[in-house]
Amino acid sequence: MNGLRIDLVAPPFAGHLFPLLELGRYLRDRRGDEVRIFTTRTAARAVEAAGLPLVPLLVGEESAVDSIADTTQPIGSNPFRLLAQLRRNLALMRRLKAELEQAWSAAPPDVAIVDFAVPLAGLVAQERGVRWWTSMPTPCALETRTGTPSYLGGWSPRTSRWGSLRDAAGRLAVTTFKRSVFGALRSSLCDLGFRRLYREDGTEAVYSPEKILGLGLSEFEFNDDWPACFEFVGPLTASPYRRPEAPFAQTSASERKQVLVSLGTHLSWAKRRALDVVCQAAKLTPELDYCFSYGRAFDESTQTRELEDQLPNVRCVDFVPYDQAIGRFDAAVVHGGTGVVYACLREAVPMLVWPHDYDQFDHAARIVHRGLGRRCRPAGERIAEDLRALMRDAEVRSNLQRFSRLVRAAEAKGRIVQLLDELPRRSHENSLPGASGPEKAERQ
Repeated sequence: MNGLRIDLVAPPFAGHLFPLLELGRYLRDRRGDEVRIFTTRTAARAVEAAGLPLVPLLVGEESAVDSIADTTQPIGSNPFRLLAQLRRNLALMRRLKAELEQAWSAAPPDVAIVDFAVPLAGLVAQERGVRWWTSMPTPCALETRTGTPSYLGGWSPRTSRWGSLRDAAGRLAVTTFKRSVFGALRSSLCDLGFRRLYREDGTEAVYSPEKILGLGLSEFEFNDDWPACFEFVGPLTASPYRRPEAPFAQTSASERKQVLVSLGTHLSWAKRRALDVVCQAAKLTPELDYCFSYGRAFDESTQTRELEDQLPNVRCVDFVPYDQAIGRFDAAVVHGGTGVVYACLREAVPMLVWPHDYDQFDHAARIVHRGLGRRCRPAGERIAEDLRALMRDAEVRSNLQRFSRLVRAAEAKGRIVQLLDELPRRSHENSLPGASGPEKAERQ
């Protein structure tokens, strides 16, 4: 049976791109599908490591795209910073739309699976008559009609009447903000194809009306009234890199406890401070070894960096491939990104979660609410105290074992394959151009 033509579209950010690289490699190897990756050249090395062809987007604007997520200060729920971030996005969207239209006019896929952070690609696909699914590694980003809203600083559920009123007010605040932004930028957004915020059924128009792939677990989330097209398929946590011997942790035979510290691939403004605080904690816990990751996901190097004060129990590396490494650690200090969170859940690693921006506060709330870790108190002595307590906490260990079984039982790639098998085949006379790598794809 001939495979499908599948285009995967994501920004060059590990938490968004890596799940689609894992999926793309699986679809190519197991099904014989023709898969292309649409992202910027920032991620070229990761795409190459996955063995997939790259269709580079926004050539020459890579630094502008990177700066949208890797900000110099936290964005949080600040409406002015959120609006400024959207305006920077709009400056690039017209060109992105033209590039996608050209690519899909020349060689339309059977289905485009689009990360939720690039909704414009879904709308372009819809306009071109291309089937479009949304990839959602952060399910809490979806609005629901009931339950606890997200992006308000990390709220947890409350069962009281006051809690219900608080949640209703929060949902109204989120909707009102979105409507206000849409109204302020209506002309520019309509030109790009964003003509409405919500469909007649109340679902958000920026996500696929056919299928939203929830790359997570329902048991981890707070709400249960998801759109009809939404489905939890399970997390995808693999890195495209294969570095089993990377020098970031001692062997499991060591009697010393190992702690991973990772704030993901962004948050450059936060990492210097975080390293200073971790070094303070390391001085107070000489029995623990710390591995600090700079999160340079698109850098080949994994060389250990020496610290100025030569702490014997702290090592810094450029990048840690979570799926290969996380099981070697006894605890992790993390920012709350979905990649590292689900990797920790898979290997039952207790988390001290230190959120800084975006959806991280909501994931922190879920980690604490589900008894899977603790909220980080960002001071050396407190981190030292909390790590010692966390690694002794039997209840946390028990909860982690339960979630580890849930993650391992989830078959995201298998379920996505089932969904793809249900799609009708479309005949194509020619194979996809750009089938061997970035250079060939660029010539399309």
